[in-house]
Amino acid sequence: MVRYFEWMGAARYTADRRSGSMHGKQFLLDAVYAGIDDRFVYGRLDFAGKIPEEEYEIVVNVESWANHDLIPRSEVRLEAVVVGGRLQSWKITAPNSRNALASSTDPREARAALARNFEFRLPQAWLQAAPVNVEQRSDVATRLRLRFSLWSNRLPVDALPVEGWIDLELLPEEDLVEQ
Repeated sequence: MVRYFEWMGAARYTADRRSGSMHGKQFLLDAVYAGIDDRFVYGRLDFAGKIPEEEYEIVVNVESWANHDLIPRSEVRLEAVVVGGRLQSWKITAPNSRNALASSTDPREARAALARNFEFRLPQAWLQAAPVNVEQRSDVATRLRLRFSLWSNRLPVDALPVEGWIDLELLPEEDLVEQ
């Protein structure tokens, strides 16, 4: 979906293969990337080696946070089913909603793709988030958190970050130029 050079400058988290190797940990995920533009949140998951052939699910949890909030402003969960190295289906849901926000049969503005890596995009509006000056508005979230995981037979197999989340501060472009 997104070309290689467009990921330059995105938030990146790489697997630490030193921890867990003595305990027989199998490393399936190599790195994850996260980024934004003025409308969308983007994510990319790179596999360690080839895409696994067995059936599994890729799960991406995304939360939005406003300054000084104790709970997330909004949350979405992307679940993608992969069989034989091919993306079979995907859906994006919110915890308090009965219906999917988007799916492979009704993508709306969201997208998900699997080739050498897994990529997705989803609208920031679904997270009540936008890159705004905090002093100007308090009705939108100003930070996103992402977590990527791989599941097989309803059990977690690998995750990045292993503990915690990738944090993205949502700053307006004029603030980025000044930094």
